[in-house]
Amino acid sequence: MEIIKRDYNGCIVDVPVYNISDIQLVMEKLKRNKINAHQIDTKYTIDLLDACAKMWLDREYSKIHVENIAKITNQSKELVLFELEGVMKGLLKENVNLLINEELGNIDILDNWVETYYGMVHRQPRGLVFHNVSGNAFIVIPVSIAMGLISKNVNLVKVSKDEPYFAYAFYKSLVELDESIKDRLSIIYFDSSLADIYDYIVSNSDCVIHWGGKQSRDYMANLCSKYSIHFIEHGPKVSFEVVDKEPSIEDIKGIALDMSLWEQKACLSPRIIFLNAKINKEEFLEELKNALEETLNYLPKGYYDYFSSIKTLQDRQYMILKNMENDNFKIISSKTSDYTIVYSNDFPNNREIDMCFNRFIYVCPYERKDQVIEYIQKNLKGYLQTMGYCGDDLDFIEKATLCGVSIVTKPGSMSFHKAGTSHDGIYNLSELTYVVSLQKD
Repeated sequence: MEIIKRDYNGCIVDVPVYNISDIQLVMEKLKRNKINAHQIDTKYTIDLLDACAKMWLDREYSKIHVENIAKITNQSKELVLFELEGVMKGLLKENVNLLINEELGNIDILDNWVETYYGMVHRQPRGLVFHNVSGNAFIVIPVSIAMGLISKNVNLVKVSKDEPYFAYAFYKSLVELDESIKDRLSIIYFDSSLADIYDYIVSNSDCVIHWGGKQSRDYMANLCSKYSIHFIEHGPKVSFEVVDKEPSIEDIKGIALDMSLWEQKACLSPRIIFLNAKINKEEFLEELKNALEETLNYLPKGYYDYFSSIKTLQDRQYMILKNMENDNFKIISSKTSDYTIVYSNDFPNNREIDMCFNRFIYVCPYERKDQVIEYIQKNLKGYLQTMGYCGDDLDFIEKATLCGVSIVTKPGSMSFHKAGTSHDGIYNLSELTYVVSLQKD
């Protein structure tokens, strides 16, 4: 193993780089501990995650980590702290209990055989789970690790070159509480271009959970298919908001919050606002601008890396040049790159959707709700995730979810999925375990 130093906007991180021999040793150790992991009571793991979350919710404990994550992710410390606390609250005991009950129907089913009409039923872990993690939003790390531990699997987590820090920090906090966590959880990093390492890991795993973009998703899917390994896919996804009725000021503030968290790098961040044409666009745009400026007061932008600012300015210029003769086009933005609102009667194409990072969003009016359905069906099918919805039309929600939307929230809640709600249309605990049944006469 080689330790290399990486400079992330002034934050120097020591990154252990694993070779295939190192990984073989790690995986052999994890495999030896499958039975031991299976014998750990679910309540013990719930208590461990609860204690770990409370450590991170102590601002003195998390202070240095917040500062480092801010530099690495090019987010402000205020934004990182807000996101981090939201993630850790999800690991508190009361929320994990809700999660298990909602996803598996019975909190006892992981530990014991549960009586049913035909006999008994139980959930068993899949075994060794490989977590292939992207670096776009650090929410992925504690979610994936927690799911792997709760489901009684042993877990190998590969971190991203873009953000390797938080996984190791979270792992060390778990080890502080329980040294034996090393027997069922390992964090590694290796060069993603090394196909032989990926081939070895996947062929020796029982399950792969992937968080990332299309290219890496397709690569992992093909490898899992090659070796008949159970594959759980998360990403890439696209989310959006629909304002179907007159929004309140709180609704608009919620939209501003939705598009500020994770600087739109998370799958659940909105990229488009579909606005009912009956709503006064001038008033809506003005209120959205005010809400974004207010949000900046408590969740400011981070400017550790100026490239994102340059890209935002270039994207604004592209849109202006493209729409020079479009009377139904307008850009409302800060003088800096703090936020950008693009208003146009034309719905965005794929290239324009990909511009939506760092508080950059499209507002597009619609006359008929079927226009929204037709657009997402044609352009976003297979990539849909969260819909923020200001409205009360269940028939529209039905149509949107038939297209592939997996969760509908109110504005301001797109990044705060409640325990037990669907994640990309699945339940992770269900996917990370399998059902076994005992039939009786």
